[in-house]
Amino acid sequence: MPAVEPPLLEAGIERHRMGDLEGAARCYQRFLQSNPDHAGACHLLGLVHAQAGERANALVLLNRALALDPYLVEAHCDLGDLHVKLDDPEQAAACFRCATTADAGSARAWSRLGIAEQMCGNHERAIAACQCALALEPGRIDARYTLACALRDAGQLDAAVAAFRETLDRNPRHPEARPALAECLARLQTREA
Repeated sequence: MPAVEPPLLEAGIERHRMGDLEGAARCYQRFLQSNPDHAGACHLLGLVHAQAGERANALVLLNRALALDPYLVEAHCDLGDLHVKLDDPEQAAACFRCATTADAGSARAWSRLGIAEQMCGNHERAIAACQCALALEPGRIDARYTLACALRDAGQLDAAVAAFRETLDRNPRHPEARPALAECLARLQTREA
C-alpha cells in the first residue's frame, strides 16, 4: 500500500526543519493558495523569508499572520527578532510586549523583551523582563546574561557579578560573560578603592 502524502503544511514544516528554505516556502505558498487565512502558514512563510534575508517580505507576512491571529506568540517573537535585526529595538520591544500579553507564560517572549529593553537603555524594564523569563525557565542563558548586563548598566554591580557568575556556571564557554564579569569586578575594585 503506498504511503499517504503528508499535507502541504506538514511537508513545509519538515523541509523547514531540514534547512530547505526554498522547498519549505514552496509548500507554504501552495498551502496558502487554498488556505489564505491560515495564520500559522503565514507566520511560517514569513519566518522562511526572514531566515533567507528577505526582510520586506518577512515583515508583510508576519504582520499578516498577526492580523489573522493576534495571539500567535511565536509570530510576535519572530517579528520582534526581525526588528532587532533591522536595528529597531523600540519596535522589537513593542512586539515582545505583545507576545507577553498574548502568553505571559512564554519564557522566550520575556527573555527577548529583556534583550530589547536593554538595547533601548531601559535597564530596569530589562531586569524585570529577564526575571520573569528566569522564573519561568531558570536555565535560559540569554535571559541570565541579559539580566547581568542590565544590572551592571543600572549600577547594581554586586548583583551583576553574581548574575555573570551564574551565567558562567551554567555555560562556562559563554563568549561574552567572562570579559563582562572581569569588567564588573574591576569597576567594583575601583569603586571600593
